[in-house]
Formats: sequence, structure tokens, C-alpha cells
Amino acid sequence: MRDPYLLDLPAVVSFSGGRTSGYMLWHVLRAFGGVLPDGVRVVFANTGRERTETLDFVERCSLEWGVDIAWLEYRWEPGRHYFAEVNYATASRNGEPFEQVIRARGMLPNPVSRFCTVELKIRTSNRYVRQTLGWERYFNAVGLRADEPRRVAKMVGGQSRIEMT
Repeated sequence: MRDPYLLDLPAVVSFSGGRTSGYMLWHVLRAFGGVLPDGVRVVFANTGRERTETLDFVERCSLEWGVDIAWLEYRWEPGRHYFAEVNYATASRNGEPFEQVIRARGMLPNPVSRFCTVELKIRTSNRYVRQTLGWERYFNAVGLRADEPRRVAKMVGGQSRIEMT
């Protein structure tokens, strides 16, 4: 059986800064012999509302494991959604990206309109991958906690099959 952490290329590892995501990144690194090939990129999309411990963990993983992690943040100005590359020192810590997405949408996120993850993480990462890396199609590895597959399937109307490894 093929190692599920040996990703098809090109691939993005969406690193949330959580333990499950770190576990996934560690196994991806091991699958590639401890060094990611050029066709694998790790991204961390900061909402500006992350706990200090999360930011510290992302930085530690990068330094201790020798992994280049692209720190990204959502940006908005009237008529334009975009991203900024930041780093541990310059990352927003007071909710700035979150506030910008609320201004862009003109409303607060709610159970009916759950746009935070889509804008702050998914679309921000997609913009980076397309504009900076030039990849139109790529594999996206996302670590899910044990309680998340049911929630994700519910959000997509049961249309997606999610496998846990």
C-alpha cells in the first residue's frame, strides 16, 4: 500500500497551526525523507485571531523541522480581495484580517453565512498558490480532527467523501 502522506505533486499542505495539522505535516515530511520537494508548499493562513501559542507552534515547526512555511493573511480594499505574505514577527495579532473580511462582506459571519474559513483561509491560500506559485491545479492536504469529517460532509451536503488516515 502506498504511503498516504507521500503526496502527489504539486501539493499544498494547509497547516492550521493545530496539533492534528502538525501531525499531518510531520508525516508528510517523513514520507519525503525529511525534506519537502519543490512541488510541495506549506501554507499557514493567519486570521489575526489565532492564539499566541498557535503562532509560536507554527514558528517552532518551521524552525525545528526545517520547513519553509508561507504565512499568509487576507487583505481587502474596495473592489479587491488579495493576500499578503507575512512572517512570525509581522503577523497580525489583533484580528486585522478578520475585521477586513467583515468590512468586505458588510456583515458578521453567522450560522447561515459562514464565510470566514472560505475567505480567510481557502481563498487566501488559493490566491497565493495561483499568483505566487503559478499552479492552476494542485493537491491540497488538510488535517481534520476526528470530529470534523461529519461537520464537513454536512456543510457540502454529503457530496464529498472524506478519508481519515
